[in-house]
Amino acid sequence: MELATIMLMLAVGSFIFALLLLVLKFRNGNPQEVPYWIAAKLFQAAGSFMLYSSVGTFSALTVLGNIALLVGCAYEAWAVRILSGKTVWPWVSRLTIPVIAAVCLGIQRFAQPHGREIVFFVQSIFFFLPSAFLLYQDRDSVLEQILGWSYAVVGTVFLAASLDGGRVLLNVVPFASFFIFLTGGYIMLMLAKERSDLRATEMQAILERTKSQFQLIVETAIEGILAFDKDYVITFANEKIASFLGYTVDELVGRPFDQFVPEAHVELFNEQKSLRKSGQDSVYESCILGKGGVERWFLISAKAMLDESGNFKGSFAMLTDINDRKEMELALQAYNRQLIDLSNRDGLTGIANRRRFDEALEKEYARIRRSGSQLSVILLDIDHFKAYNDYYGHVTGDECLRKFGAMLEESVSRSVDLAARYGGEEFACLLPDTNLQGAVTVAERIQQRIADLKVEHKASPISQYVTASFGVITVRYSPEISTTDIIDMADKLLYKAKEAGRNRIEHAEWNGHQVNPS
Repeated sequence: MELATIMLMLAVGSFIFALLLLVLKFRNGNPQEVPYWIAAKLFQAAGSFMLYSSVGTFSALTVLGNIALLVGCAYEAWAVRILSGKTVWPWVSRLTIPVIAAVCLGIQRFAQPHGREIVFFVQSIFFFLPSAFLLYQDRDSVLEQILGWSYAVVGTVFLAASLDGGRVLLNVVPFASFFIFLTGGYIMLMLAKERSDLRATEMQAILERTKSQFQLIVETAIEGILAFDKDYVITFANEKIASFLGYTVDELVGRPFDQFVPEAHVELFNEQKSLRKSGQDSVYESCILGKGGVERWFLISAKAMLDESGNFKGSFAMLTDINDRKEMELALQAYNRQLIDLSNRDGLTGIANRRRFDEALEKEYARIRRSGSQLSVILLDIDHFKAYNDYYGHVTGDECLRKFGAMLEESVSRSVDLAARYGGEEFACLLPDTNLQGAVTVAERIQQRIADLKVEHKASPISQYVTASFGVITVRYSPEISTTDIIDMADKLLYKAKEAGRNRIEHAEWNGHQVNPS
């Protein structure tokens, strides 16, 4: 067989083998690709083809062919080293091409008559290297032993060819080249598959260990853990959340989560479910119903789970028990509300105090600025109450004030109205959205109920029973009128009622410019 034909067959064979490796790599998406192997075959194909094109001559193409062929042999040695479980130092890989190129250029310049023998010698080195990588190790792999001895035999053939001037070239070297091409390629494929299978087995073992460890972590976690499918049916629950809720794990799995949502938290649950289905995560506080309908508070850290297409496929939640802390917060909130309520109530009569009245007046006066409505205020004062206290004593006087407060609160029936003790024996009523006629009607009703109480008052010069004087003012919003002005005007009308003989109602309407008595 002619040398040119041999070189062509080696070139075609190496190229086809490289294509096969590329197809296998991309078809399987194999992350365990053997480094340098594809490059080795491509360099060997290119080198063999260039040497085929320059058979019988020693030209620049011959030099390039020798460089490519030797780089291919070196890269194949590095691939074998990696397959044998060792590593290739980066600096060795980086120096491979420059050193081989320098050797081949040196042959052309200084040793051209003996160029073929030197190339054979260098090739023999790159065949002995993988032989050493495979044979001098502790593993008892039959394939590695066969491949190692094959490289040793071929290396010996090339070394002999370099020493006897190439006289055995046409008889032995072609067969040695084909032998290592076929044997080496097949065994290396087997070793690569073996290596890939071993890696896959190791990865599977790691995954199993990781899964077991994760399962142990989840099962023994101090936090509750729940997983749901896309319909919010519980698919996983750990022992902690089951113990929190008073169930077993089997009692939780398979049940819709909305069965554990208190009615007061349904709206929050639906809002969170919408967030999860849109792929959003969140952290929030909510109650969950335990066995027997017992509510328990949790801090819930929820995460949406999406498939490869971005579609919602379920969710995962970690639940931290905050029941004790939440109960303390709720108790504190209730206590604060009680404190606020107490601070706004008169200690003696139980109705609103002056502070509460002033706040409500400010709020309602600001509101009628926007609405354009009217606001009425009634101030009333128990007639001759000092004389009542002197005659009956302060204990009886306090009882009279309590009766007066209860009666007053019953007399303002609308939820927006407010009755308050303004100070001492003075009381006030706030009547939002009420005109003067309506306010006077309320004052007359209060006056009648005072009379119906028939609280004896022998010290009064005007009646044998307790009476009261009234000042009623109705206003619309005006920048010239303040809430203090409103109280002052009501007080003036109250004083006017006292001056006119007491047990009277004096009333007026004020628009900021003038007072219109009625």
